[in-house]
Amino acid sequence: MMAAMRTQPMSRVSVHGTTQALGLARHAISLPLPPADADEASFTPPEWVHLIPAGTFSGRDGRGPYTLDAQAVLAAYAANGADLPIDYDHQSLTADEKAGPVPAAGWIKELQAREDGIWARVEWTPRAAELLAHKEYRYLSPVFRYRTGDGRVVALSGAGLTHNPNLYLRAAASRKESHAMTIPEKLAALLGVPADCTEDEAVAACQRLIDRIEAAEAAHARQPDPAQYVPIALHKQVADQLAALQADLARREAEAAVEAAMSARKVSPGMKEWALAYASRDLEGFRAFVAAAPEIVAEGAHRRTVSAHGAALTDEDRLAAKLLGMTEEAFAQAKQSIKE
Repeated sequence: MMAAMRTQPMSRVSVHGTTQALGLARHAISLPLPPADADEASFTPPEWVHLIPAGTFSGRDGRGPYTLDAQAVLAAYAANGADLPIDYDHQSLTADEKAGPVPAAGWIKELQAREDGIWARVEWTPRAAELLAHKEYRYLSPVFRYRTGDGRVVALSGAGLTHNPNLYLRAAASRKESHAMTIPEKLAALLGVPADCTEDEAVAACQRLIDRIEAAEAAHARQPDPAQYVPIALHKQVADQLAALQADLARREAEAAVEAAMSARKVSPGMKEWALAYASRDLEGFRAFVAAAPEIVAEGAHRRTVSAHGAALTDEDRLAAKLLGMTEEAFAQAKQSIKE
């Protein structure tokens, strides 16, 4: 594989009723190497490799941009119904020009769409495992088909071991990842990550779990303490009792104010019901009325008098005359004219 991406001759495919041209592109990604102090005989190449990044991407050589259509890639792989080859230096792409054999380095047995792109499960040949253990190859170059109109990646054709990287993918060549970190399946299930996840993925999952726990504890701390509150039924009962007590107190105060007004000869017995209604509705207003009202009958006077015109005036008549701003004589004359 060369440092720059190569584009193969185009084919054509029907997409949603229209025929579109497909280009063939390839890039290189880094494979994990054994640590410097590792036993090369015990080195095992990774079973799962990251082949195509998610979203929109370009190669180091500037080719692209391409956009991964993960579902289209998976559908194309399923429709193919056969393992995809991994060769050396993409020799299978020019196999027709070669006289000798074109050996496989491995076979892609399964594809998965993950959050960061397309991953492949590879069955390596013993020869390829040996070459990788001796660091004679370091990079894996996926070959994919893309639509020339919009750069959408729609199929994977295979891959090849090569010497030059091009794609910016998950770092797979670090020593930390070459130890093939795994965590117990039950713990991985609780964290929501695969058992063969990287250290960073496991740490991020743990942090998310910690964040959720802290958020739950904060929410619990904001919940009211039941000991500080009473049931709604009991609250309503107490509120009703308080309202009844307040109503009884208001009634007693109104009755007392009316009795005081009658004792002060500001309200006659015939006005009692009116006065009680007034005082119950507006006690302060009634008290102001009583303070400004004149005595209806002076001390020792008769409660029923006769005006000069012969019309009998009651206590109510006297109060009405006062409220209307009329003299008793004028009120009596008006009353007499109504009777006539």
